[in-house]
Amino acid sequence: MVGLMRKLWRLGVFLLWMWPFALWSLCYAVGGRAGIRRVAYCTRKWGRFLVRDVHIKIDFLCDHKVPEGVLIVSNHLGYIDALVHASLFPIRFAPKAEIRHWPVLGWYLGISRPVWIDRRSHQQSQRVLEEFRRTLHDGISLLVYPEGTSTDGQHGMLPFKSTSFETVVGTHYQIQPIITRYKLGQDGWNPAWFGDQALLPHVWTLLGRREIRVKVVALPLVTVHPGENRKQLAARVEAMMMAAGDQALREMSQAQE
Repeated sequence: MVGLMRKLWRLGVFLLWMWPFALWSLCYAVGGRAGIRRVAYCTRKWGRFLVRDVHIKIDFLCDHKVPEGVLIVSNHLGYIDALVHASLFPIRFAPKAEIRHWPVLGWYLGISRPVWIDRRSHQQSQRVLEEFRRTLHDGISLLVYPEGTSTDGQHGMLPFKSTSFETVVGTHYQIQPIITRYKLGQDGWNPAWFGDQALLPHVWTLLGRREIRVKVVALPLVTVHPGENRKQLAARVEAMMMAAGDQALREMSQAQE
């Protein structure tokens, strides 16, 4: 009974809040490139509200100031990542085009003026690359998940796709790698959304959890080496994140024992 009341309360708060906030964000989003920059800060407020509503407790470890206009690269554990990362950074998303058709979340994400990714079209890929670079040029940080899909977060990462790394090759733009790890519930429930799990049942379960704990580690900024191509850069960042991710997972496992 307590779990059901918790779900209904959180869902009700979200439904009451989403409409005025959506209108406010839409107003900020108009105005060409300046609108994209403004709505990135709206996205951060959106993320901060939702992590509070769902009781997501974030342990953010970062020993430096994360500059604006960087390519933020993270491992991917599902839709909750969007809430967590948006609460930490003013960012522009780069989601897969099919997310546009998700109920509520797809529409809401569209307000933030993301760069929609359609990997089936080479012509679209070139357009996306140009928009990525223009985004960084405008001083707006861009968030990408180079694994291409989500994992359970308990067994390492998938090999990185190098396409998004072309954005910074031959430029002065930096990469901010981050590691994201969710703590398993006492009953073993994993907040990650992966595999063939249905979306709405997972969201409904999520709403009923007392709290969700997540650790986000910001690794040192990465600068492109002279002559480095996108595959070499992707491999270097992947190795760096794999080592840090394994360490974060070990620390969280020890804390649960």
